[in-house]
Amino acid sequence: MDQSNMNLYKIPFLEELTKNEKTATINKGDLTIIGVIDASGSMSNCWAWLANFWNKSIPKDNLIAITFSNNPTVLKDNKELNLDIGKHGGGGTEIVPAFVEFEKQLANVPTQNNVTVIFISDGQDNSVKTLDTRMKNQLKGNLLNHRINFICLGVEKGFPTNLAMNLRELYHRGDPQIPAIYLIEYSSEQAFFNKFETMKQYFYPARVLQLNQYVNLYPYDEQITKEVFEGQWCICYKNDLKIISNGLSIQLESIKEDQITIEDAIDIFRSWVQNLQLKIIQQKQELPGQCQQCLDIMKRIVGHLNAKLGFDILSVSQNDILNSDKSFHVRVKEGFVYKYCTKILYFINEIEALMKGVNPKQLSEFEQAKRLMIGTITGKHLQKALALKGITIEEFQIIKQEFINIVKNTQFNQQNDQGQERSVITLENFRDILRDHAQMEESMKYIKSQYDFVETFPLIGQGIKVKRLEGSQVNPWLVNVINFAKQNKVIDSGYLIKNNFQIQLNVGGQQPEEINCILPLFNETDQDLQPILRSRIIKLLMTFMVQQNVDTLYEESYLALLANSLTYILQEPDSQWKFEHLELIYNTIKIVYSGTKQFEDYLNKIINKTNLALMEKDQEYEQFISLPKAIIYIFYAFRSGLIQIQDFEKYIKDLIVYSIFIVYSRSPQIKNNCFKTQLSKEGEIKQKEYLEKYFSKCLYLKDFRNSLQKNFKQAIKESVFQIDSSIKINDDILYNIDSKFNLKSIESLYQLVLKKQFDINQYKYYFNHVFNNNQHEVLTKPIDFTADDQINKLITLNEQQYSNLDYLRQQMEEKYLQIYLDTHLIIPPFTKQELIEECQKKGVNFQQIVFNEAIGMTKNCCMAKQCPFYLQPMETVVFRKHLHNWQDLYPRGFHGFVLQNIEQGYSDDELFRNAKIRYAGFPGKFGGTKEQSYQYFSILREFQKKNLQQI
Repeated sequence: MDQSNMNLYKIPFLEELTKNEKTATINKGDLTIIGVIDASGSMSNCWAWLANFWNKSIPKDNLIAITFSNNPTVLKDNKELNLDIGKHGGGGTEIVPAFVEFEKQLANVPTQNNVTVIFISDGQDNSVKTLDTRMKNQLKGNLLNHRINFICLGVEKGFPTNLAMNLRELYHRGDPQIPAIYLIEYSSEQAFFNKFETMKQYFYPARVLQLNQYVNLYPYDEQITKEVFEGQWCICYKNDLKIISNGLSIQLESIKEDQITIEDAIDIFRSWVQNLQLKIIQQKQELPGQCQQCLDIMKRIVGHLNAKLGFDILSVSQNDILNSDKSFHVRVKEGFVYKYCTKILYFINEIEALMKGVNPKQLSEFEQAKRLMIGTITGKHLQKALALKGITIEEFQIIKQEFINIVKNTQFNQQNDQGQERSVITLENFRDILRDHAQMEESMKYIKSQYDFVETFPLIGQGIKVKRLEGSQVNPWLVNVINFAKQNKVIDSGYLIKNNFQIQLNVGGQQPEEINCILPLFNETDQDLQPILRSRIIKLLMTFMVQQNVDTLYEESYLALLANSLTYILQEPDSQWKFEHLELIYNTIKIVYSGTKQFEDYLNKIINKTNLALMEKDQEYEQFISLPKAIIYIFYAFRSGLIQIQDFEKYIKDLIVYSIFIVYSRSPQIKNNCFKTQLSKEGEIKQKEYLEKYFSKCLYLKDFRNSLQKNFKQAIKESVFQIDSSIKINDDILYNIDSKFNLKSIESLYQLVLKKQFDINQYKYYFNHVFNNNQHEVLTKPIDFTADDQINKLITLNEQQYSNLDYLRQQMEEKYLQIYLDTHLIIPPFTKQELIEECQKKGVNFQQIVFNEAIGMTKNCCMAKQCPFYLQPMETVVFRKHLHNWQDLYPRGFHGFVLQNIEQGYSDDELFRNAKIRYAGFPGKFGGTKEQSYQYFSILREFQKKNLQQI
């Protein structure tokens, strides 16, 4: 048999052929699915996942589910598996009785029905030693020769591989090339999802078709047949091969070895390797000759693939595909090869192991299962693709073909040097990648899913840093632009993805530029790229870039990034860079969105019915319109001449009112903290004078604090509008950088268009307008810019304004203490006679005063003549609090210390020196001077003379 001259054929599914009356008459027949499911206790940890995906994935018509533990149970009437394993068993593992029950159920299935059996287990039978005997004695096999596809799903390392293969040999009469085992090595919800998704294609058995020639199913096997299944690969050494079932005559096209694709090779190699593995396990003998023949052909096919692609497909590494210096056309091929050719390498390694005598039968059952399931492994990229719920792989193929057709039909301006800037990484721009139509079409063949596309197609544009807020995966307007790269401006997504969406580029001694997103920008000479930029595949790419979501496609992802970039740029200082980027944003909007229905409809609405455009909820995202969205439409309308400059201020007013309304509707409490009173210098002085009236009522600092705390609001209310003050809005509300309704962007748009600063003092009227009108009135009723009285009334209820003036409290406390210290710094002592006379002058009963005649000081009233509590008797404990106003600013026992030094005959200089020794830091620490100290010494010397004379 000349294997070098063999023709390979992929038997088609009849649905793939041109449908006609004849093909419609070939029916697949009814399908019966029988599940034999292990419900023993060891399955408890993963049972809920298994039951959930079984219930979702398995067709319910003619479904028979047999669960088994110690005993089998048949779920009739297509009942679903209960998520509670206890309803099905939860005990030991008795496999043989389960298949005895299976044979009973199989006997009732019409022989013309196709049967798919799904055996799921994680462990061996309870009595392994007697298993073979019990199987031979109790199981009869496929006596009625039903056409059965027998599929095994093994769960973790306890899966009984030998038993499963014996059962497959006993019952399997279907397509020999379908996978024998799907293995879950580590249980998880995602693992069960992946396996059920990949098994689905084998739930419905393929049709059996008759051929006009004998064929081999395997090139190393001399067994021939004219009966094949749809989807099978076979080998024929003649060119005239036809399907002749039921009167059909369908000519089949042969595929030479050098025409085989990578996907074909994976499919072919898997069936060949599995066939040899099962032969060795079931026949219990090595097959070195057949393995060698198989390996030679496999290596020959790999050689053809190497020649076709231009590199060794088995040596591509992850570093190769992450090399962002390579062009898209190189990376896409290497990326495809890396993702898919690991399986080819698995198959070659497995055949080489079989040739070396590594018999699967000699391995542990878990290792056997792992070897048999090669080819059913779902790599990470395929796992992601399987999980797609929005845009399926099938839908993506349509999107991809649309893109290919657009590229083929687009006439590019090949020499456009004024177009989009090139990436500093790859030195390419969009036009460079797309200009070769044939090469682009060839490269797209290697794109199998949107994951392949977004990971390899370089989105080229301005490097920016964004903050993706919670919910941004499903709402592109929840992305804030934080910064633009100024030095390393234009990069591509390949470099960004390689670095996990986090790039820091050095800019020469300055803080590195951080980049986690790319904004493609175009100028007016890039108009020829319009069909490309409007394609669904680029919208998909922008959805991934903006929202890091490739499960669906958002029409406004690109627009949202442009809009949020616009609000950032508007707030930048005027510069050439700013105005160039404003122009780029305008031209990009014009190229990508101008003339599209959704864009034009909203543009007309925001120009002509602004209140409706702003106040209606965004239909796609079920919330109010984002401020950046409104701003970019108004910016575009003005730049396009659709809004005249004399009308522009009206739109600014609407934007401000709308923004405040949204903030207020989300945070009604801002009504109590948005306004703040700002005093002029003269007003602050008058306010302090007004508050000083509390000084005379307070004996000590804590008393003053309590009084001010209690009466502060009332004092402010009584005085604030009678003195020179102004009303301001809290900057945290106006310019909250984390808010999507930051009014700074509106001010910047106002200044850009009208060439003047916005009067921020008007904000108080806007807030008052929103607070006093409902949703239907705020954008239809005029704003009252004379409503000061109404605002003043609102301010009296505004709690925030009192905290804004809290600094006055602190200053008044400091002033209270300073006045106390000034009035109590030097207090002359009294002789008894002097105190009696002073009491008479003040109308104070001398008998109520506790007086220490020896030192001339009272113990229950203040002796400072300028103190409002001068000679007012009080409780001793209260008087001590009054004295405590000194805190640590008066040297303890100083009065007695001075008198004692005078009695001992010290001069003033000696006394001063002694005081400095006694009291560290004297006199400066206590707020006094040397002169004041000598003055006090003199007063006490005079007191002592008087006191001695009276004695």
